[in-house]
Amino acid sequence: MRALFYRTFCSYDSRRVSLWSLSAGLRYTTRRWGFVFAIARTWKPVEDQAIKDLVTHLPRIYYQRIRVPRLPGTKGCKTFWVYSTRLCLRHVGDVTVVLSKKGRNVGPKHTKILVTNLDEWTPRQVVGAYQRRWPVEQINRELKTDLGLGAHQVSREEGRIEKSFGMAVLAYLLLIRACHQEMLPGTSWSIAPLQHALRLRIITNQVEHNVKTRLTKAHKVA
Repeated sequence: MRALFYRTFCSYDSRRVSLWSLSAGLRYTTRRWGFVFAIARTWKPVEDQAIKDLVTHLPRIYYQRIRVPRLPGTKGCKTFWVYSTRLCLRHVGDVTVVLSKKGRNVGPKHTKILVTNLDEWTPRQVVGAYQRRWPVEQINRELKTDLGLGAHQVSREEGRIEKSFGMAVLAYLLLIRACHQEMLPGTSWSIAPLQHALRLRIITNQVEHNVKTRLTKAHKVA
């Protein structure tokens, strides 16, 4: 379990926190873990001016176009228009703020505000790291909806919470191990179909076992 957490990268949305794994891009310094997260436009720097003022009034000529590779397994790149600057945010500290949108003429309401404490990262790296959160968001959803993560009745003790999380992850890995033949290369898959396939296999094997047992007993009687 601890090895799992050590390989994860913290990504914060404006409403929730999720842990997600990065194959590349994790940076650890002697001070802290690196992070990339999205924030709401109402977040304020120490100067007491909301970031929405920057998003709303920044002329579009300051945005630069970048191309970010798509997620592994897909081809091509995505185009974004970005602007980056250094700010000191309340409760966070000195960070790089990246404004990202999918088109140069896209309005402020559809502009994503990304924040990172990795000073050496370029806007392209920041946007690329944030794009990788989606597969892990899907894993979180499947762990909660299909494998009961968060539904276990445990106390607030750290060890029990960790074990509850570990049980859901082990169940996830067990399904993948037991039903790997259902995961065809180049096609999408999810936990729900794997659960159905495993249940069907168990029921089928049980029925076959019961039939063979009864036939064996019938032959002995005869």
